[in-house]
Amino acid sequence: MRSTDRFSLGDVQCLMGGHTLRVANLSLGGFFVACEAPLPEGQSVAFELAFEDGWRVSAIGRVAWVNGPEVAPGSGLPIGCGVLITKIAFQDKLAIIERLRRASGLAPERRSPS
Repeated sequence: MRSTDRFSLGDVQCLMGGHTLRVANLSLGGFFVACEAPLPEGQSVAFELAFEDGWRVSAIGRVAWVNGPEVAPGSGLPIGCGVLITKIAFQDKLAIIERLRRASGLAPERRSPS
C-alpha cells in the first residue's frame, strides 16, 4: 500500500467546524471531503472522522488542494477539498492503516523475528 493509494470506505463522515461532510476517499496521508463551499487552500483544520461502525478519530490537517465548481465536472470528484493529515495520534494512524488494508484486501505485513 502506497501513501498515494485512495480508498472509498463506505459511509465515512468528516465532522469539521460544526458541519458533517461526506468523505469521498481516504488515504494514508489524508482524505477528500465533499463540500459545496470548499475551504481555502492552506487553511489548518481540526476534524473528526466518523466511520460507519461507530469508530471515530480526531486529528488536525491542512487543506492541500481545492476542487472548485470550475474543475469538479471534469475531475470525477465532487466539489470539495483534499485535506492532508498533519497531526494524529500514532495508535489512530495505525488503526486507519488497518482499515485501509482491510478495504484493499491486503494482508497485514508480517514482521520477521529479531
